[in-house]
This record gives sequence, C-alpha cells and structure tokens, in this order.
Amino acid sequence: MYRFGEWLKENRRLSGWSQVELSEKTFGEISQPAISQYEQNRSVPSIADIDHLARAFGHTLATVPWDTIDFGYGAKLSVTKLERRRFDLKELPQADSVRTFDGKTYELHGFIGIEEGSGEVVQLTQLYYRIRTVVCDSHVLAKRKNPDDELIHVKKRKRVRQ
Repeated sequence: MYRFGEWLKENRRLSGWSQVELSEKTFGEISQPAISQYEQNRSVPSIADIDHLARAFGHTLATVPWDTIDFGYGAKLSVTKLERRRFDLKELPQADSVRTFDGKTYELHGFIGIEEGSGEVVQLTQLYYRIRTVVCDSHVLAKRKNPDDELIHVKKRKRVRQ
C-alpha cells in the first residue's frame, strides 16, 4: 500500500514528464501547484482530478489500483468522532456498502460500487446522489431521508438488520 502522491509521482516519472508537463497533459484542468501538493500528500484530489490524472497516464478510473493506494483518509471513523455534518464523496471509500433509494445495494471498492444482485459496476460519482444509506462494519454511517437532501453523518451508529 502506498500513498496517492507516491503513485502519482511514480507514474509521472515513468512517463518522463515534469509536473508542468503533466499539468499540460490534463489540458490545464490541474495546475502544477496542485500536482505538487498531491505528490507531497498535502492535499487529497477530488474524483474529477483523479480522473484527469489517470487519463493523462492512459488509465481510466476503473484501472486505477484503488486497493493499493492510501488516500490518507485515515482509519475508518470511530463512533465518537461522528457528528451531524455532510458525508462527502471522498469519505465513501471508508464504507463497506451503500443502499440506494431504488433499493439496490452496492459493495464498495475504492471509488467503484458493485451491485449485489446484478454485478453492475458503477463509479461512486454516478452513485453518490442516489445513495440513501452508507454502511461500515454493519453500522449505518450516514443517511438521507429524501433524494433531494444532503447525505448526513448519523449521530449514533445503528446496527444494520441482517
């Protein structure tokens, strides 16, 4: 397991590019200072930035080695650290699964969700606004009551019924 910045720097060097050249390969979507921050693990990239960087190296989001990269989110959230705040897209890789408003359950692998029934693979960016419940270690981490609401951390983690 290695940090995202190490993966980025390694791929950039293997391509023989400077940070400025990598920025140009993203068609200016990611600045050289942002690339520097990512490589030093001082900043966590958005899913859109990861997509731009992956494409610059000839990858897609599906071929990024999610299971071997540590994005620096830290350990899974403890019960005492949860508060009533928005549950961000970047926090989803901490979860084990999500349930959508249409009743589908997706097992999470990095920024990819795999639907339990059909095996359909979906990027979390496409899934995020359909999520009703986020589950980790058989406990609910976050919920939204209505599709138009924000996804919010729960105050007390409730055990999921099996």
